[in-house]
Amino acid sequence: MTETFAILYICSSKKEREKLLIKKFSNIISRFDFGKTNIKVNPKIPIQKFWEKETNSSITLIIGWGRYSKPTWEILIPNLTFFNSLRQFIAVDLYEREGFDGKILKNPKANAGKYWSQKMKWNNRNLFFDGYFLQSSVPYGLKRVPALCTGEAEYHSNTAFVFEPGEPTEVEMVRMIFDLFVTHDYNRTEISSLLNAQEIKAPKRSNVWNTRIITTILESPFYIGANQYRGFVKYDVFTPIIEKPIYYEAQAKISQLNLLTGRKNIK
Repeated sequence: MTETFAILYICSSKKEREKLLIKKFSNIISRFDFGKTNIKVNPKIPIQKFWEKETNSSITLIIGWGRYSKPTWEILIPNLTFFNSLRQFIAVDLYEREGFDGKILKNPKANAGKYWSQKMKWNNRNLFFDGYFLQSSVPYGLKRVPALCTGEAEYHSNTAFVFEPGEPTEVEMVRMIFDLFVTHDYNRTEISSLLNAQEIKAPKRSNVWNTRIITTILESPFYIGANQYRGFVKYDVFTPIIEKPIYYEAQAKISQLNLLTGRKNIK
């Protein structure tokens, strides 16, 4: 018979940080497939006091810590002969630093260590395939709304989002931009000049319309209901506001213009 003991050492007295570390530790333990394991938080040192009596079972001991430095093993386990039945010993550093000050605990970040970096990449991949919106900024004419998490991704404290058509005036503006570019053969400079002349409010963080904004709108697959993340596109995920034939015609026209511009630059 094998028993699993999990011990977590936390330096913070804040309950939200304690819950976060317990959740991280539980996720790691579940990956070892030990089954349901109770976690003892901050037992008295040395940890032999955690057991009232020796056991004939084979023991798996897992220690995690959320401290700014690794534990002193000589203090935690001063006499290994006590663990004659110790089958395996696993130690996990759960502490994540910001600004290298060794004081701030945060949710996992992409650069917060190899384990959490890889975990976040897989989590975002699952979010993408489950149909959730991952962009940091919302395209003009659309709005981001929270969504109930389903699927295989482990969302932790992150909130998942989908997007829907935004303000009706912005949706109509996106449609007009595509119509001017595809149907009426306006170029991007002419479109931006027309919108500025009509004093139409530009997207957020922009004072005026310009060719860069127009190009971003024309090239965005989100307007045909697709989802995009790090160069990958998944179609038919969200509600479209632009028909696919119009969108693809716009892409073909942009490609032709880029090809002509490239030839002029060569000359």
